[in-house]
Amino acid sequence: MNVLVIGDEHTYGYGLSEGNLSYIGHFIRNISRAGQAVSVEAYAHLTMAQTIATLAQLPLNRYDLIILQLDHTLIQTATAQVAHSSGLPMPVLPASATFSRKLAARKISDQLKTLGNSLLSLVLPSRTTSSISVLLNQLRPYRHNVLLLTPFSHLEPIKNWLRKRSRAVLIQEADKRLVSVFDTDSVIRPSEEYFLPNDQEHLNAVSHELLGRSLFDFYQSAPTIVTIQAFRRE
Repeated sequence: MNVLVIGDEHTYGYGLSEGNLSYIGHFIRNISRAGQAVSVEAYAHLTMAQTIATLAQLPLNRYDLIILQLDHTLIQTATAQVAHSSGLPMPVLPASATFSRKLAARKISDQLKTLGNSLLSLVLPSRTTSSISVLLNQLRPYRHNVLLLTPFSHLEPIKNWLRKRSRAVLIQEADKRLVSVFDTDSVIRPSEEYFLPNDQEHLNAVSHELLGRSLFDFYQSAPTIVTIQAFRRE
């Protein structure tokens, strides 16, 4: 079984201590225990524009399962995503304190721009195509092997609100195209016990395990056809 995973740092278990698996690790382990050999190809830290470009270059027909963990930028227009993207992410090496401060300031600035673009996409009418629409149209020929994850909860109120709105858009657009969606809100809630200590964004080991097991159960319920989930309404 060949699996393609595209998501953020949760895919490799950011912040977890040694020996703890990410939610993808738990998912794959459960598949292996069920007696199926698994090969995983994973990409992390891609913008929506980079995700679309990466998928265009990959032989998608060779994957038995394509898992996409999306975030709030899915509601931005495709034009805004391309303008904001500056190529593939590069690793950040140790540097001087001055450079580190500049890098941190630039990161905050980029986050504010992303947040602003996402908010504008929600409140202003637009005739341009959203990134999620472009992505789902691209995946249409492989939709029976695609599994989308709704944006993870966040402890910061504004970001969590934005992710809820993005979740609603994702569910609506996926439903139009009959693509399977796993609602992470059914497992993870915006409460401190789900997150790493002093971290508003990253899940702890227990949450990763809960998410991985639930994702496996969801996939097992209908691994080759579109699965309709009973979504929790806000």
